[in-house]
Amino acid sequence: MEFLKVLDDVLLSDNVEERFNSLLDNSLDFRLWLDSVIPEIRACESQKQNNPWHKYNVLNHILHSVDAMNKQTKGMPESERRILAYTMLMHDIGKPAKHIVREKNGEMIDSFFNHNVESEVVARRVLPKLNFSDDEINIIAKLVYKHDIFMFIKDKPTKNPHWRVLTPELVEQEIKDLAKVGDGAKLMKWLVMVGRSDNLAQNEKMTGEALALLDKIDKILARRTTELKTRNAVLVGV
Repeated sequence: MEFLKVLDDVLLSDNVEERFNSLLDNSLDFRLWLDSVIPEIRACESQKQNNPWHKYNVLNHILHSVDAMNKQTKGMPESERRILAYTMLMHDIGKPAKHIVREKNGEMIDSFFNHNVESEVVARRVLPKLNFSDDEINIIAKLVYKHDIFMFIKDKPTKNPHWRVLTPELVEQEIKDLAKVGDGAKLMKWLVMVGRSDNLAQNEKMTGEALALLDKIDKILARRTTELKTRNAVLVGV
């Protein structure tokens, strides 16, 4: 439990990458404990990402994404901040197991198809050892599984059959799905935060369109909240 407290403190700090890597380098006991609980960390540490979207190896991308999430969760309850920090720790944990090298546009790149599925499997195995409740595990696992859906959503129609068009109706579909494990509207806001944290830990030359899409989803959610409040006010007045 002592090392879990250390991990919690690091993952909710303001300099996650520096502190986490320092622990790995300087505390053999912590590394051995971490190996026993999340052995996938070692594979993430050595897994490069030769891909235009990335500039860090998998572990450092994960740690930068936790940092980005912590900046968004300032002021939130500590229990919610912990859920979201560990969501980012888990979101790409399955990448090494799904690593392939393929050719794209005449270059060989690293790809990790369906890593979200593997990451969810790892999260469900690991999180019970990290003092999370069943409800919290279901939320984290759902967010991990869905963390990269924004790659396949565009703000206007395309010819790609795998891409969906951003509409209020699509957002409602996602809220309905998230409602299977909690407050759907709240978790949709969290999922947008996950997507933003993920993108902010990638190559900034590639993420402008994705971040703009997330801003548009935030506006749809804000408009939805306003409309619901107005509707409820009318019902109360009837």
